[in-house]
Amino acid sequence: MVTQEARVHVLKRQPLKLVATPPSDVACEHAALVRMLAGAQARVSGLVVDYQQQIHALQAQVIRLRARVILRDTMLAWLRETLVQLEPTVTEDLAAHHAAADRVICQTGCVSHGGYWREDDLCRRTGKSCSMEEIKIEIPR
Repeated sequence: MVTQEARVHVLKRQPLKLVATPPSDVACEHAALVRMLAGAQARVSGLVVDYQQQIHALQAQVIRLRARVILRDTMLAWLRETLVQLEPTVTEDLAAHHAAADRVICQTGCVSHGGYWREDDLCRRTGKSCSMEEIKIEIPR
């Protein structure tokens, strides 16, 4: 609230007269507390700015890491899909190679070595009937 005396000074445009009295202990203590409060506010403001920067950096890092996880999961899904598509081919190829290896072993053991693997028309290696009877071997002349 503005006092009557202040209104008069404002209307007359005369500056207020300040009384030169020495500051009291309360005034000095108040000034010291205000300076300490200003310093604390400055430190807290600096900390808030630092924490905001750290939060922004961590949020950016989280986004980058999420992108890496999405990329990794996508690559794994593609690899699993490719593996599922390749498995029948691999098993077919293995079966074909296994059959070819059996023919080579049978040809070597039964034809070249006089029926080494054969025992009463059974293969000693597999226990099945001899497959050499089904395979026609051409002997070059």
